[in-house]
Amino acid sequence: MMRFSFRAPDTTLRRKLLWWLSAPLLSLWLISSVIDYDIANRFVNLAYDRALLESALDIGRQVKVLNDRVYVDLPEIAVQMLQTRESGRVYYLVTGPENEFVTGEPDLPPPPDPLSGRINYYDQQYRGRPVRIVALQLPIERGKERGLVMVQVAENRAARNEFARQILLGMVLPQMLLIVLAGLLVSHVVGRALAPLSTLRDEVGSRSHRDLSPLPEGDMPLEVRPLIHAMNELLQRLSEALSSQQRFIADAAHQLRTPIAGLKTQTELALRQAPSGEAQATLTQLRSATERTTRLVNQLLSLARAEPASGRVPAAERIDLVALAREAASEWVPRALARRIDLGFEEPGRPVHIEGDAFQLREMLNNVLDNAVRYTSPEGQVSVRVELQEGDPAITVEDDGPGVPEADRSRVFERFYRVLGTGVEGCGLGLAIVREIAQHHGAEVTLGPGVNGNGTVVRIVFRPRRLRAANDAAASFAADG
Repeated sequence: MMRFSFRAPDTTLRRKLLWWLSAPLLSLWLISSVIDYDIANRFVNLAYDRALLESALDIGRQVKVLNDRVYVDLPEIAVQMLQTRESGRVYYLVTGPENEFVTGEPDLPPPPDPLSGRINYYDQQYRGRPVRIVALQLPIERGKERGLVMVQVAENRAARNEFARQILLGMVLPQMLLIVLAGLLVSHVVGRALAPLSTLRDEVGSRSHRDLSPLPEGDMPLEVRPLIHAMNELLQRLSEALSSQQRFIADAAHQLRTPIAGLKTQTELALRQAPSGEAQATLTQLRSATERTTRLVNQLLSLARAEPASGRVPAAERIDLVALAREAASEWVPRALARRIDLGFEEPGRPVHIEGDAFQLREMLNNVLDNAVRYTSPEGQVSVRVELQEGDPAITVEDDGPGVPEADRSRVFERFYRVLGTGVEGCGLGLAIVREIAQHHGAEVTLGPGVNGNGTVVRIVFRPRRLRAANDAAASFAADG
């Protein structure tokens, strides 16, 4: 059985405001158009009715009585003028006191019965067209008798209807133009009024997950400030929770260092004193486990110091990246030689300066080199290069080890994630520390294959603008914490 779900289309606050502000304007325009049409009809009918009455009066003035016979002394030129008026042809009919035909159009529709006064206006159909008719009653004396002569004058309604439409267009079109201008003004005003919300959206959207500093409230409308205040309180609670978590990790790791160091010392002492056999093999395994635990504790401490919740503000000292990388690579030469690995270093031949925390950057390089030396097979090569990429300082560490599958390249930066099948011991925190320290310094870390598709290339590119933004965010976080 198929089920259908309907959901109202998403809309924005700007669209809602424009709709609720424009709909009344359009409604008022429609109501005004109806009223304007009625007013235009009234004025046009009044003007045309007066002209129609004047024609009837002109004809009535020409009504004569001769030998008790009623006739109309209407010159031919007057008849032609009535038939060729600008508003259209005019039809007329004159009937005597006994309702006898005198002159005009004998089939002109009679007025409604009874007549309501001396002058009556009414609408009828004449020769298939709507006409407006005026009926005028004039007293006359025929001999000793008095009677009423009725003069009817009719004209087509098309001319007055067209005139009414022209008047309506003359009123409605300027109103429509005003409505359009008002709509554009409303759209501009709404955009200006909602500009702080767009600024807030951009502020939140451009932040990294490390920036938990309060959102600015100064330029925001009063209606939005409670929302920002609530968000700032949420960010404050979140930063406090993260700080508490990081303090717990740092304290726990720090407290573990002393007993683990003592355990390692006792294990090495027992190895020297124990005879060969199963006991020594067990102690050897215990020493390896102790070394892995020591490395895990040290990496946890490094990660706790690198994360933003630690409250540590990176020192804005000027560092020669070439000298720092050379020193770090030199420290790893003995370990590389112990595994018969060729560790090389390449530099651009001149100093490359950045601003940052030398301690954290050295920790970052140590973790990258540790992974490179650890996963490279004996007789392999590891290269460390300092270079400029499009003007930005960069460090590249390349090895010819087994490499990282493409499906795992985005996940190796996660904590405690390790690529299966490598056969190398580790805790999965090295690249997580590298990413945290790099982000702390506004740098980008990418991981890809080597030149021939073998091995792994870790590239760290420093962005000066992002570094300044990261320093500002960390300083703000530390101040609020």
